[in-house]
Amino acid sequence: MKLDLGTIRSNYSGFNAIADVAVKTKDAWLDSIKLDLSSCSFFEANMAAPLYTVISRLRDDLNDVSISNMPDGVCTILRKNKFLSVFNQTELADTNQTTLPFKIFKLTAGDQFNDYLNTYMQGRGLPTMSGALTKRFRQSLFEIFLNATFHSQSESGIFVCGQFYPNKHRLDFTIADAGVGIWENVRQYRKMPNLDSCQAIQWAMIEGNTTKTGNQPGGLGLKLIKDFIQMNGGKIQIVSRFGYYAFSAIRESIQKMDNDFPGTCVNIEINTEDTSSYCLKSELKSEDIF
Repeated sequence: MKLDLGTIRSNYSGFNAIADVAVKTKDAWLDSIKLDLSSCSFFEANMAAPLYTVISRLRDDLNDVSISNMPDGVCTILRKNKFLSVFNQTELADTNQTTLPFKIFKLTAGDQFNDYLNTYMQGRGLPTMSGALTKRFRQSLFEIFLNATFHSQSESGIFVCGQFYPNKHRLDFTIADAGVGIWENVRQYRKMPNLDSCQAIQWAMIEGNTTKTGNQPGGLGLKLIKDFIQMNGGKIQIVSRFGYYAFSAIRESIQKMDNDFPGTCVNIEINTEDTSSYCLKSELKSEDIF
């Protein structure tokens, strides 16, 4: 089976194109799947994480998956961010220090994820943050990771990568899993079989709402990050099954996807043109921000 994969960016069209591959290969088993990138003029490297949610499921079903006909620029960036190493292609050195490399984490690899954040969430255009805020910000990212490990019910693991786009003044950091999706968790928890994907995401985005029980912290871990993004001028995207959610300082929206995206993906886009310095309110003696 040969499938064309066009230009992929961190937007509705990009996620929908990846979901389209999932839909077309839904029943594939012991098959050969070739992703043809000849018509891909640009591939935003952080989108390797959601793409792998599709690939991991195909591999779990004993399919042979390959990528072919990559334009030179696409091939270069996907070698630099180590995504193509899962297809046994050699890595390229990231001399410009713009990638946060693609990595597959086991569900129990919380310490390794923290090490990843400490190694790669430095520089790469991040606005100036106080030490306390930096710690809290990374804790929030860790909460998103823990939420994925708790809810995904996927043995394939958690897929993480990111990319600094200096010319576009963006840093995108993406966490994805090939699990059951927000819709399934919320639908079962609320005992509402007719709940759709968009309604499930909207419910999950309300502070305090969680499907976790006991003493475990709830929510998606996005409260502090949403507050920061609103001031920074960045963006948050959440994609799960048929739901596409986007949040920025300008607007908050949710729309139905044309195709069923397997699992859940959270993308955090930071505006690296921001010259502000940030700290927690608790660090201030006056009523300055954050």
